[in-house]
Amino acid sequence: MATKLDFSELQISQRLGCGGFGAVYSGRWRNQKIAVKKFYEGIKESIEREITQLARVAHENIVKLFGMATYRDETYLLMEYVEGGSLHDFLYGAVRREYTVMEATSWALQCAEAVAYLHAMTPRPMLHRDIKPHNMLLTGIPGRLKICDFGTVTDMHSYMSNARGTPAYMAPEVIMGRKYTDKCDVYSWGVMLWELMSRRPPFSHMENPNQVAVMLAAGLGDRPDMNAVRSDCPEAIKQLIRRCWSKEPLERCSMQQVVRFLNAMGVFSDRKDFVYILDQDTLAVVTVLKERHGSSWRRVVHISFWRKRFASARLSLPIAEREAERVAKQTERETIRAARNVSRETVRAAQDTGRETARAAEDAGHEIARAAHDAERETRRAERDAERETRRLKEDAEREAQRLKEDAEREARRLKENAEREAKLALEKAAQEARRVKENAEREARQAKEKIAAEAKRLADRGKKVLKKFRKF
Repeated sequence: MATKLDFSELQISQRLGCGGFGAVYSGRWRNQKIAVKKFYEGIKESIEREITQLARVAHENIVKLFGMATYRDETYLLMEYVEGGSLHDFLYGAVRREYTVMEATSWALQCAEAVAYLHAMTPRPMLHRDIKPHNMLLTGIPGRLKICDFGTVTDMHSYMSNARGTPAYMAPEVIMGRKYTDKCDVYSWGVMLWELMSRRPPFSHMENPNQVAVMLAAGLGDRPDMNAVRSDCPEAIKQLIRRCWSKEPLERCSMQQVVRFLNAMGVFSDRKDFVYILDQDTLAVVTVLKERHGSSWRRVVHISFWRKRFASARLSLPIAEREAERVAKQTERETIRAARNVSRETVRAAQDTGRETARAAEDAGHEIARAAHDAERETRRAERDAERETRRLKEDAEREAQRLKEDAEREARRLKENAEREAKLALEKAAQEARRVKENAEREARQAKEKIAAEAKRLADRGKKVLKKFRKF
């Protein structure tokens, strides 16, 4: 387990970047500059995994873990500060410095050595499961590389079938959800080597390289375009890339074989002894390597002068070729050694096949047991779900019955109120009508009385006139 440190000794400054599990900040601890990783909430499993796995490793090409600190239920990892930035930023950043094939293969070799170290750890080997340029850091010394981000790392002997990693770098068996081994890291490393030789994102040749399309293409056997690699990429490197990303894991080489292959090519992963500090702003990097010259090999000295991380000059000085007789003897020795290596490799391949067969049988047993356990767990879960659903339906029915009862009571009250209101309105209307009829009757009676009185007066007046006429006679 990682050493627990006092949070009060930690000073956190600016944020450097963020990932799937947390953000990384620069900071100071005990008078040295460090990187501080602050985890997001709700990822306890990932925190414990990264702390546990980082605490186990000690390799010059893997970032060093100083310890962990906690503050207010938050976890902080105190790690080595790598000032050169990520390999991804170097490849695709605003300032895109040119680099040689030997520099690219040196970075790839350093990564391979670190991953081979993880695969060979005892008692429990480890898988990284997310090899990509984002998780490779370049140091201030040109050519040095370190692996970071152990949030996806797991023990090789635990049951591994869950998909972890980045789709463009995932091996087909990981994408398909099958059992996978350390060969998934070899696949990811091969894709990254192609990226170093092409300076293009994997599967960028696709019309729409979204995650689903990339995973489907890789699962069906499609790979990044080999025609996109740089023209000076050796054919041996191309063949290595193709072998590393083979669809079948057994056809891929191991990471230890990758390291031996690149070393045989004359790739130098450790340039520490060849770095000379000329002044506070300038470095000289001297690299001795082998390269193809016609039909033979020759040794070359590369001298690079670096000023504030940017190469300002580079010289290549070929060393005199060895005499033909010495080359012939060396060729003979190499032929004999190659024959012996083929014999040893054949025996080792047979042993590997036997081990893989036994492991496949063991994995099949594990798979059957896991499937039975999953089925039993699924049955129990279905029963619990059915009980919950029954209770929920019963509660819903009771709530619905209560709601209908309340609705009926409300409707009855509403109808009663409406009836009372209608009756009251009818009474008021009848009273109004009675008053109107009474008033009309009284008015008509007055009119009739007045009319009768007028008629009686008229008749009386007429009678008086008639009497006057009779009196004259």
